[in-house]
Amino acid sequence: MNTPSEQGVRYDARHAAAYDRKIRQLIPGYEALHMLSTHVLAEQLPAKAHILVSGSGSGEEVLRYAQMRADWLIDGVDPSEEMHAVALAKCREAGIAQRIKLLQGRPDSMALAEGYDAVTSLLVMHFLPDDGSKDRYLHALAMALRPGGVLLLADWVGQRGEAECEAMFRVWRRQQDATRDRPDQVELDFSHLDQHVYPVSAQRRAALLAQAGLTAGACYWQALGLSAIVAYKRA
Repeated sequence: MNTPSEQGVRYDARHAAAYDRKIRQLIPGYEALHMLSTHVLAEQLPAKAHILVSGSGSGEEVLRYAQMRADWLIDGVDPSEEMHAVALAKCREAGIAQRIKLLQGRPDSMALAEGYDAVTSLLVMHFLPDDGSKDRYLHALAMALRPGGVLLLADWVGQRGEAECEAMFRVWRRQQDATRDRPDQVELDFSHLDQHVYPVSAQRRAALLAQAGLTAGACYWQALGLSAIVAYKRA
């Protein structure tokens, strides 16, 4: 989950370096999400696949996918130059930098290549309000995919104000209060979630996908109100 700087977080070099530790504390099941995403791609994609990671951040996904298959090419797109620097250092250390391309910007504000076998968007889209921003974002990802290509989409799903969504949000806060030793940081994190995260219902998510020419498939990971699904670009 890499929050764009214009929505309240600026990932300077210090914050970028601390991101990996922080995100594992904040997201229940973070490791499982990324492990399962890797195996979903391994099951769905051909040899010599080309993958685009939207919100590539500190390189968590880029590294995992490149290590899963030595014949996959991975591109990452992220607005933060500092996060790219962290990701590139990891890739060089792992000896995979020759298969990685990192692009600075946002998918809906740049010219992406087309024909990717898969695009991943894990814990990114819920930072975009449902004022046309989510729609433009998904259209950009869909345009980058080949027909029949795979999209992995993970976000906080639910309608704010509805009882079930708010109950899961309270459980999340309770879990964070019980497992972290900085109450002030938990308070700051949840204030940010309240102000800068825009979940939508599963029905609305499916409608947004359909408008972008994508078909929602199975859910493969869920933790409280967070969930990940597989979607496909219609031929």
